[in-house]
This record gives sequence, structure tokens and C-alpha cells, in this order.
Amino acid sequence: MDQASPLFDRPDARRVGAMPTIALPTVVIRFAVAPRTTLTWRAPSDAEIRAHGAPLWITRPPSVDDYWIQPGDVLRIARGDRIWLGTDDDRSAEASITTAYVRRGERLRRTLAQVQRLLVGRWRRTD
Repeated sequence: MDQASPLFDRPDARRVGAMPTIALPTVVIRFAVAPRTTLTWRAPSDAEIRAHGAPLWITRPPSVDDYWIQPGDVLRIARGDRIWLGTDDDRSAEASITTAYVRRGERLRRTLAQVQRLLVGRWRRTD
């Protein structure tokens, strides 16, 4: 319990080099959560959720833990996780979800390339 949780990332903006740099292109989705409502979302790939303006409540079953992320906090979500998020405030909360950009059809290209490598490797071994 003496180590910080890897789920939260709040870099110190006052320190030089404290902000992480991301070399890959990213997709940022910004949205608002209406007061006293709950939304659900399934992460198609690893993502980060940031709260803006008001605290957000986030839970992800089957975990019994709930997270209240304050404005500026970041919560990391693993690929495939389904989360529920909402706000208990009288004003709407703004949030953003950041994921890595993946070209359409990239998974298919990688799979075909892997199959091709396997077939070429098998063909070369029989000679």
C-alpha cells in the first residue's frame, strides 16, 4: 500500500519534462455527462478518461471499487473494460476519452501478414 496506484496519472506541470509525451497519433472524444445521470462505455482499446469541470464517478464491474476522479485527474481503462460513469453534482460534468489512433483495417493487415509469415516459414522448412 506504500505505492501509488497505476490507474491515476496526475503529472506535476511545474516540473520540466513531467508531462508525458505520446509519439503515436491519438483520438480525443469530448462529451458532457448530464447532472445525476449515468452512462456506459466499453473501451475498444486502451484509453484514458479525464474529468473537466466537475468530479466524475466511475465504476467497472466486476470490481467493487468506485472511483471519483476530480477535474484534471486521469483514469486508465484497459481494452475491453466496460465502465459506468456519472455525476452526482447539480451541474453537468465534462469528460474526455483519449485513445491511440488505429487505422481502419489495421488488425486485418497484421493478421494476414502473420499468416503469410507462417506459410512462408513452413514452405521454406519443407525444402
